[in-house]
Amino acid sequence: MRRDGDRFIAIYDPERASLATAVVLARALLSSEGITVTKVILEGHDPDLTALFHAASKLLLDVEITSGPRITEPAVRVLSQDPTQATYFIPENWDLSDALERLPAAFAGARPVVARNLERIAQAKKDSGGKIDHALDVIAVLVLETGNPDGVWDEVLELLHQVRTERTTAVALATAA
Repeated sequence: MRRDGDRFIAIYDPERASLATAVVLARALLSSEGITVTKVILEGHDPDLTALFHAASKLLLDVEITSGPRITEPAVRVLSQDPTQATYFIPENWDLSDALERLPAAFAGARPVVARNLERIAQAKKDSGGKIDHALDVIAVLVLETGNPDGVWDEVLELLHQVRTERTTAVALATAA
C-alpha cells in the first residue's frame, strides 16, 4: 500500500488473497491509523464488481462473495458491536448489477436508523444547492461510523451553538470597544 496525496493505493496478488480480503485488510490497516476508507475504487476489474465495491464502500461495508449455504440472496450483516464492521454478502454467481440494485434495501434492513438519517442528509444536500455538501458528507460518515445519528446531530448542534456564541461575544466586544 502506498499513499498518493489524500488517497491510498493498494496492490494485491490475486493468487495470494482474494479481492475482498485485500480490501478488508487495507481498510483495517488504515483504520488502525485512524483513517476511515469511504471510497474503494477498483481498477482492472469487471465494471459491475467495481460499481458494487464502490457503492458498498460509501456505506462503510465490506463485500464478500460467498458460496456458503446460509446466504441465499444479497444481505448486509453487522458482524459485531462496531457499526463499521458490516459486510454485504452476495451469493456466488449472483448477478452483480442486481446485487448493486439491492444494496440500499439490504443496508436499510440491517441499519434502518442510519439509513433513514443518510436519506435525510441526501435530501439536505439537494435542498442546500451544494453550499454545504462537504459538511453534510462529514456528518454522513460520522453517522455511519458511530451508528448513533442522534448523538452526531447533538454534537453538530452543540458545535454550531458554540460557534454562534463565540461570534456573538466577539461582535459584542468589538462594538463595546
